[in-house]
Amino acid sequence: MKTAKLDDEKGKKALQVEVDWSELAADYDDLVSEYAKVRIPGFRSNKVPRSVVEQRFQRQILDNLSHRAVQRLGREALHEHGAESLGPVEISDVACEKGKPFQFTARFWPMPEFEVPDISSLSFRDDGSDPRDQISHRLLEKVSFIVPDELVREELGADESHSSKESAAWKAATDRVRLMLILQRIAKQEGIEVTEADVERRIKEKAGEFGTDPHDLRKELEEGGGRRRLKDMLLAESTLKYLMEVNQQ
Repeated sequence: MKTAKLDDEKGKKALQVEVDWSELAADYDDLVSEYAKVRIPGFRSNKVPRSVVEQRFQRQILDNLSHRAVQRLGREALHEHGAESLGPVEISDVACEKGKPFQFTARFWPMPEFEVPDISSLSFRDDGSDPRDQISHRLLEKVSFIVPDELVREELGADESHSSKESAAWKAATDRVRLMLILQRIAKQEGIEVTEADVERRIKEKAGEFGTDPHDLRKELEEGGGRRRLKDMLLAESTLKYLMEVNQQ
């Protein structure tokens, strides 16, 4: 992986990234195999030649490959530079062609400095309320830092992004962003991880609940940034469960 720092943009950091095709080849082959399952007139099911699949679906395959690769590679690029992102990494200027270097630009808000509290000090009461909510409230009381407005608006979504900064919706969204970042920092400190296999299991579970095909749900998540949000949610769940166990001792 080759990376180069670009000029800061209104407080954001930016990295230009180039990755050799060999690092994406396995993902590309996996996507070709997925598209080979699509029924094509004149060919038996699962018997479509690879060359036909690539010719017919080349643009879709490369688009899916880009969505799948940029977030992972963006995080790896930040790690190489010793940087940590406050929220999602914004990807632009993507260049993806089979056999050629994969290029993109990653922009991000740098993580603010804050201290993680003593995780064994997050006691909760057995009063019928959710212990996870109690622990979350303790964390928000103990850790404070400024969240960029852009991240709050993203959390609010299009329907509420116009909310004023004094509104209850804005405060709640700010707290959700802060809590997620605090939990991510604790997870890193305690060695808590969520694997791609964990994400795949949850996708299959949700597909079963919604009565949809896992492949379709996976594609929808990858195109809309939902896969990253799902992984963040699973990490938050695991971290809160861990904090409950620590504070029950």
